[in-house]
Amino acid sequence: MINRHEQEKKQFKRLFQQQGVDKFDDRFKVLEAFLKLEHHVTHADILRQLKEDGTHLDPGFVTSSMEHLCRFGFASRVAFDSGEDVLYEHRHLGVHHDHMVCAKCSAILEFKDEALEALQQRVAEAYGFYMLQHKMEIYGLCSQCMADRKKLVLLHKAKPGEKLIVKELEAGKNMQLRISSMGLKINDRIEVVSNGFGGQVVIAVGENRLVIGTGMAQKIWVQSVEREQVPGTFGGIEDAVPINLSQMKAGQEGTIVRVSGETQLRRRLLEMGINRGTRIYVEKYAPLKDPLELVVKGYHISLRIEEAANILVENVSSKKR
Repeated sequence: MINRHEQEKKQFKRLFQQQGVDKFDDRFKVLEAFLKLEHHVTHADILRQLKEDGTHLDPGFVTSSMEHLCRFGFASRVAFDSGEDVLYEHRHLGVHHDHMVCAKCSAILEFKDEALEALQQRVAEAYGFYMLQHKMEIYGLCSQCMADRKKLVLLHKAKPGEKLIVKELEAGKNMQLRISSMGLKINDRIEVVSNGFGGQVVIAVGENRLVIGTGMAQKIWVQSVEREQVPGTFGGIEDAVPINLSQMKAGQEGTIVRVSGETQLRRRLLEMGINRGTRIYVEKYAPLKDPLELVVKGYHISLRIEEAANILVENVSSKKR
């Protein structure tokens, strides 16, 4: 890391002098302070480091210097949904990473997964998209916050995006009836949509949204749902990379994500029940591989290969019928 930082300093001197950037010596001090901080840093962190180095610079000057560092690729600005101020991180050329952000303590964890990078590239190619750059931010609870958390928590303390099971109702008979009348009961699986707006918790129960007041949410005990993995698939989770229906094999099933083609063809496919979100099963191919026989919503239909190429399918898996 020291060698890399020395290389960064040399490139900084060359680029800033070539571009004629003003107050070079002071801006170089900002770079040195920034390089000493290995984590995601705020403007205040950089000012604090400069002070420790015995350097006192105007905050506005430090901000403009960091903008120069971002412009020339020595730093990157990042802003997460956790409510933190704008952060700066080192940008090392040729090195990419993504982030996990704890919704409780705001800890930021960097990670890199080559298989995930390859998967994102495959997804882009499947949609005919040329990817220039990307970022992934995963929000959840870090291991420490999960360890500190009780097995059961009250609904009003749950975070948006959490998937939970309703375990207990610590309420009187009348409130239990109110909760039941809303369509919520013990052992229901729910997802927290939002929490805190107007003192209400919005949850999803299946395809239904429910708005729960804080008082009621303080009576509902929930438990986190551990994510179940599907064995024998990418990373333990069912491979969601979309492919053309014409590429599927006999005995495979998948979920339709897009139906394209000319207007007349697309309308006919939709009328046959081939629409987004529908599961479709490839029963068999004709001896010459054209047409192919499918099962959609319990009905058997036939499509030519050239027609099937207009249908994009994901979550493909083998299934016996």
